[in-house]
Amino acid sequence: MQSSIKIKSLLVLVTCTSLLLTNCSTSTEPSTSISSNTELEKGFLNPASENGALCLWPWMNGYVDTAKLVFELEEMKAKGMRGALIWDVGSLADPDKIIPTGPAFLGKESLTYFKVAMDKGSDLGLDIGLFMSSSWNAGGPWIDSANGSMELITSSQIIEGAGKKKIIIQKPETELGYDDFDNPISVTRYALVSSLAIPYSESKQIDNPSKAIILDQFTAENKVIEWEVPEGKWEVISFFMSSTGQNLRCPSPNSNGLMIDHLSAIATKQHFDSVLTKLATITTPENHLKFLMLDSYEVWTMTDWSPLLVSEFKERYGYDPLPYLPLLKGYKSTDTTIDERFRGDYSRLVSDLMIENHFAQSVTIADQHNIEMVTEAGHGGYPRVDPLKALGNSHIPMGEFWNRMQFWVTKEAASAAHIYNKKLVASESLTGWNHWQHGPADFKQLIDRAFCEGLNQLVFHVFEHNPEIAGKPGFVYHAGEHVNVNATWWSRAEPFMDYIARSSYLLRQGLFVGDACLYYGDQAPNLVPPKKIDPNIKETHGEGLCLHCGAPKPVDVGDLPGYDYDYMNADIITTTLGVKDGKLVLPSGIEYKVMLIPKRVDISLDVIRSLEKLVNDGAIVIGTKPERTTSLKDYPACDDEVKAIADKLWGDADGKTIFSNNYGKGKVYCGKTVQEVLTEINVGKDFSVTGIDNPHDHVDYIHRRTETEDIYFVTNSTHQEQNVTCTFRIKNRVPELWDAVTGLIQRDVAFKKTKNGISIELILEPLSSRFVIFRDQSTGINDADLAIDLQYGTTKLKSTVIDITKDWRVTFDTEMGGPESYQMEILTSWSEAEEIKYYSGDATYSKVFTIETGALKDGTKVSVSFEDIQEIANVTINGNDCGIVWAPPYRLNITDFVKEGANEIIVQVANTWNNRIVGDLSNPDETPYTNTNAKVKFKADGPLLQSGLIGKAEILLSK
Repeated sequence: MQSSIKIKSLLVLVTCTSLLLTNCSTSTEPSTSISSNTELEKGFLNPASENGALCLWPWMNGYVDTAKLVFELEEMKAKGMRGALIWDVGSLADPDKIIPTGPAFLGKESLTYFKVAMDKGSDLGLDIGLFMSSSWNAGGPWIDSANGSMELITSSQIIEGAGKKKIIIQKPETELGYDDFDNPISVTRYALVSSLAIPYSESKQIDNPSKAIILDQFTAENKVIEWEVPEGKWEVISFFMSSTGQNLRCPSPNSNGLMIDHLSAIATKQHFDSVLTKLATITTPENHLKFLMLDSYEVWTMTDWSPLLVSEFKERYGYDPLPYLPLLKGYKSTDTTIDERFRGDYSRLVSDLMIENHFAQSVTIADQHNIEMVTEAGHGGYPRVDPLKALGNSHIPMGEFWNRMQFWVTKEAASAAHIYNKKLVASESLTGWNHWQHGPADFKQLIDRAFCEGLNQLVFHVFEHNPEIAGKPGFVYHAGEHVNVNATWWSRAEPFMDYIARSSYLLRQGLFVGDACLYYGDQAPNLVPPKKIDPNIKETHGEGLCLHCGAPKPVDVGDLPGYDYDYMNADIITTTLGVKDGKLVLPSGIEYKVMLIPKRVDISLDVIRSLEKLVNDGAIVIGTKPERTTSLKDYPACDDEVKAIADKLWGDADGKTIFSNNYGKGKVYCGKTVQEVLTEINVGKDFSVTGIDNPHDHVDYIHRRTETEDIYFVTNSTHQEQNVTCTFRIKNRVPELWDAVTGLIQRDVAFKKTKNGISIELILEPLSSRFVIFRDQSTGINDADLAIDLQYGTTKLKSTVIDITKDWRVTFDTEMGGPESYQMEILTSWSEAEEIKYYSGDATYSKVFTIETGALKDGTKVSVSFEDIQEIANVTINGNDCGIVWAPPYRLNITDFVKEGANEIIVQVANTWNNRIVGDLSNPDETPYTNTNAKVKFKADGPLLQSGLIGKAEILLSK
């Protein structure tokens, strides 16, 4: 951040503490002392380092250059980042094998590199973390097959009776592709769980699974069954617990090993103990890792198993799962509800075992070492779990959002953080396969949308470590935006990082405001669909389907513009959720007006018991009347209890002629949408937009509330300016506009009181955002350096325009293939000029403009404005650094640096690496300027990107 901005903004605060004014109205709320109010402003102007972006820091193939490692950490600190998560990982895109091989993960040499990173990070005040394996998921060479991932596999044979038969148990088969059961680990690779017999059915139909004949008492040495076969044709199915032999997904070359059995407490403990024992040799209580990370779950899709699964099943569900095992392997019951219930019980158990024994236990272990778990446990990858519960069993729940792809699951992590009382919502940010196609302004568009999903801890995917030998752009991971020291624009990244830190700071204040909680059922795996995804791509999944994965939404809130919500799970409903003053409340203080339940005939018995109490205490629940439970536990008596409770809650409400039923202090609605119910109970929209078509597709928001402020974040995700009127559901408070790009605050804001709250007219530039902060009182005095009206832009300014679009001299770096000097008659993209179309890197524009005598009198403010910049620019006026411009509107305040008469303007601009890589491929006989393993992602005839200063450039003199 620019120190001049910080100092002058603080001076305004100091000089205005006695000038309390209210804008357009007098507050009826109790006054709040200015000293407490300004704490928020101080934190916004100079956010603590903990608000900065983290990054995934791949050490490709485990190869490390310690000098560059130290340099990268210094650069992270200099640009305002919070820290890095070390990621030892192999290369998935290195056809020419240019990335050297490093040492084994957590071996002696590897540990020396970790120590360098930790020591330097500690010196710099950076937070350093580590992935819990080389690549992902959890595992390594210290995991043996007994603790590796497990699946249930089978063999079967047809037997005819009647008569005593000696049946040789057949070797099992797997669908995962491995069949070598004679390799060195075959002794423990698979073990018999049970054998059973069912009447043979060509269609694999089972009349009554509970009547299957268990053959274990007739089995000797797990090899032979001697059984008196009844009359008829029987299928004998043998079930085996088998080690899958699945290795880590993409480890560095010397670091391969088995993935653990994530359902096993023993396996998780062995893995953590192995890793932490090795790390203990380089850590101290004063200097240790801040984070350990578990990445998205990507164990093969299979019938999950674990040694204690049968005993755990019996204890938790009260019946023996063995007779029902055929239902997991393609057989079907003639009663389909039996299938659904048993598979539901099995899947819930897999989820609970994984959450309890892996995710929750990892938190317990980490707590013992004063480390925080960052856990990407949602429905990315190949999920098995109740994602809210899994993410809730972490210190920092983490989602993801991709660039130009539909993979967005940040809302899931945010809901988990809100209902489990976690302050931070992290997200693997900007993953994708674009490779130097975009810059910070493009990233801001996606980050802003993710902020509206609940993000407040950005984690760049990725910031690759680049040894000196890598060249530029260097060694990169196969996916992600390469936000690292080799980015062409890295030297000017600080304002971009400041924006992230300021925004994250404000989005961590107070509590999330939502009007509804959506119970998404007790099935596993489950999912929380995103509200929105990348606005640059077409939504390929239809109505009622998750925009991320295409699966049906577990609970569909329908069209709900202007309201926000969280998803809710059975765990929180049955253990934590309460009612106060007719609202559903969490211990943190977060509250909801209504709860929506899924449109299903079944429901968890424990959940409907809790709903009865909540409604009786005053809650409002919306949904169709359930008829039975989701489980075989205590069947069929469990269904009778569900029906009895449902009859009391729903009464005569059928959703056709009768739409609600009062019960106790609360009410149950049926046949009405959430929006209809909120309207009926006089809960207006928290945020509404008028003035444009499809406003809620273009302008998004999120709302948080502290004891003294309401904090709204509002963003325009389009590439067009939007002139809108926003109405906020706020009474008796005064709005201020806070700009996280500049760190400046506009306290003089025009607004109107309306029936629904406070309305503010806003002109939102392309890809722009505002924080609208409502306080009890405001000074009404803008920050001194505020040259741009954050409410109306330039529309209400009387400006004199000096056109500086023509006649620029531009110099390029000849070592990167650019001309030493180039005369640009008008500002056009480099890609349109033959001499510079392949150039990537820095270029320096210069020219002289004249301000007439007398033009700078009477408090005139002067700014420089560019129509378009690809990607980022640093402006100097008369030898004075005026700052960096990186996002629309491309405008800087230069008032303090201009003079009447001749003025020299110099603009240093950087684009991305795309054009230079394409140029190198287009000239294969010439020495390339670039070096990277990702050239395989480009083509010689690939598109060239717009670069440099483009379109109009103006000096604006405003009063």
